[in-house]
Amino acid sequence: MNMENTMQRMMKNLKQNAALPLSLLAALTMAGCNETGTSSLGSSEDEHDHAENDHPGRLVIAADDDGTQLYMYDLEAGALLPGTLSLDHDASALYTSPGKRFVLAVQRDDNQVQIVDGGLYLHDDHVDEVIPSFAGTLTGPAPTHFRVHGEQAALFYDGDAANAVMAQVELLTDESLETASSVASQTLASAHHGVAEPRGDVLLATFRTAASGLPETVDVYHQHGDHYHKEDTIVPTCPDLHGAGSNEDYSVFGCSDGILIVHQDGEDFTAEKITNATLGLAAGERIGSFDSHHELSHFVGYAGDSIYIIHPEDGDAEALDWTEGAAVSLESHRLDPHGEHLVLLDDAGDLRIFDTADWSEHAHVEDAIAPGNTQMVVAGEPAHVFLSDTGNNSIVVVHLEEGSLESPLSLTFPPAALAWAGLDSDHEEEHSDEDEHDHDDDGHDHDH
Repeated sequence: MNMENTMQRMMKNLKQNAALPLSLLAALTMAGCNETGTSSLGSSEDEHDHAENDHPGRLVIAADDDGTQLYMYDLEAGALLPGTLSLDHDASALYTSPGKRFVLAVQRDDNQVQIVDGGLYLHDDHVDEVIPSFAGTLTGPAPTHFRVHGEQAALFYDGDAANAVMAQVELLTDESLETASSVASQTLASAHHGVAEPRGDVLLATFRTAASGLPETVDVYHQHGDHYHKEDTIVPTCPDLHGAGSNEDYSVFGCSDGILIVHQDGEDFTAEKITNATLGLAAGERIGSFDSHHELSHFVGYAGDSIYIIHPEDGDAEALDWTEGAAVSLESHRLDPHGEHLVLLDDAGDLRIFDTADWSEHAHVEDAIAPGNTQMVVAGEPAHVFLSDTGNNSIVVVHLEEGSLESPLSLTFPPAALAWAGLDSDHEEEHSDEDEHDHDDDGHDHDH
């Protein structure tokens, strides 16, 4: 379906509802304002032309030349939607919500997160399409890490140690994001660059006892209504903690001396450590980020250009030989929405796809994109890899299963950060938990 057909559907809806034409036409041709930002994106009229889950979704794209401008590319229409959404400040990161409907535009230095409704959602036996808009704003001190696990997400605010503003955590779902609110929240006892893993009624959140630096412990919190009570502290400790991930039974955290593996058995938590010496890491090397998925029994850990497949049940890990002897560095990494493929982009512009069932190479797409700074998203049904090609004002598209390049998406601006909004193809199951949700340098503290 192309943009012409989409516009024809809009005009048909206009004719069928005489009360809407003026507002619709105004929205299509001029900018309007709402409570949380400026929008000039098309119409707000619902459309009901799809069977359940029958829509490839939309890309939310930040402009490289103006980070406050968000563009929406409708993958079904194969074109940009009219206009833009204007953020209050430049986005430091774009994250997709657990149910895939919303994109969170984090503005870390300005202590807020604006919520973008992607405009696609299930309604009975069909899909409603509306023009993307702002759903509201979350506020807090230095929002940074956003961790998705199942139908929940934890947004960690680092706080401001210099001004004695403590770190905070908010538990979010797509239902709470509709009203720009949280299910539950908790103010912690220290300000630090940390992370929280949501696990149903339990939250694993970091804590720092030192005056500066990264956290070194993980605390167990139990939800009580709209807040949490601290119940325990995980042993052993995890010095200079950075990076985390979760699956159904385990959570992992990156430490300067190894990997902390936390096992959940109902309400009980036990932990063990895989040391850097066991991993074969040299002095000064460490794992500082992870990829994980609720239904994937393994974790993927990253120590610079070295990649490790972590087996939490066995308490061990093995290196993944992903370069095939090539002298390349790791540029970006993602799991697909089902946790079935690991996608790696190297600094030569090659895309390498691995099957997570046995960690064999599924496909190698050479020269997928010109080397340089790019953002990568893996999303959709069937899944595709989307890469921002700033130099060519386009989005590179790779079919994940086939491992083949498709026609690029032409844009009118240089793209930067990307996020995907659409329909959750596993909306009754647990969802992807990708470490794309950790967009900052490993091991760096951010106290202000």
